[in-house]
Amino acid sequence: MSFAYYDLRSESITPSSDNQFTQAIVEGLSRYPKRLPSWLIFDDRGSKIFTEITELEEYHPAQCELEILHTHKQVITDIVSKDRFRIIELGAGDGQKTLVLLTHFIQNQLKFTYVPIDISEGAVKNLVTSLEAQFSDNEMSVKGLAADYFDGLTAIGLNKDQRNIVLFLGSTIGNMELPEAGKFLRKLRSALNDGDYVIIGFDLMKHPKILYSAYNDPMGVFEKFNLHLLDIINNRLGANFTKHHYVQQGQYNPRTHAVESYLYSTRKQVVSINAIEKKFSFDAWEPIQTEHSYKYTHHEIETLATNSGYAIVKNLFDTNYYFMNSIWEVKK
Repeated sequence: MSFAYYDLRSESITPSSDNQFTQAIVEGLSRYPKRLPSWLIFDDRGSKIFTEITELEEYHPAQCELEILHTHKQVITDIVSKDRFRIIELGAGDGQKTLVLLTHFIQNQLKFTYVPIDISEGAVKNLVTSLEAQFSDNEMSVKGLAADYFDGLTAIGLNKDQRNIVLFLGSTIGNMELPEAGKFLRKLRSALNDGDYVIIGFDLMKHPKILYSAYNDPMGVFEKFNLHLLDIINNRLGANFTKHHYVQQGQYNPRTHAVESYLYSTRKQVVSINAIEKKFSFDAWEPIQTEHSYKYTHHEIETLATNSGYAIVKNLFDTNYYFMNSIWEVKK
């Protein structure tokens, strides 16, 4: 079986993507209140820090989803394993949760291809290398892509000769607001074939104190993750953010139904960004919102599936019903 890695970012990391990064910074820091999208944090270093977050005991989305995959791996296998198939993972990261399914598929002697797609080159390359070391004598083929989600889907070509199973795990859908999530899922449906499956992770609404604990760990890993955004802006745009002049906190907002993370300026200050010759002022304790993690109800998930052109096949839960992996079938 083959194990390959391709960096499609050599085609997509162009002045236009640099402009997209710069535009997101300028627009976000010019708003009131200031707000920057979380995708800005996920360079190779940011992805590694996020892996540390997923290993925290307090971070229930990762722990609950891992429990679901262990508990229900045979249920998933029974649904997807009719013929040779292809597993496509959007935002694969280090692939540790998915490894539960891959190992189970191999143990059941299924024939399939695994296509991890992630914007982080380091994450994908390390994942392919690790899988080759573990499974080089098995039936699984691996084709890792460092790419934007939809650039990756276009590159592999979704012909109808085999069923595609798309994994969108880790509550990544929660980083989008509801209208944006619907738009994304409709675009994904358009890229897939009738009868393909999508398995999506949803963090469910629960006690706000549980949510607070998950996003404010005592080890300070969430703070390190959010502060890394300032390093990225400094390095890419020649800014002069001073990290120890900012602190992070996450909090549940009942109005937006999301946990929102903020970096607070601990003093009145002015930050210069040399690449765009702009300065941005901060009052003492003025926040920059850096993360948005929507918490879903069952009804919202059902509505999102129906309105986006999918049929729910099965909902899988952890023992506390904190998290859901929902299996959807594409209907065309």
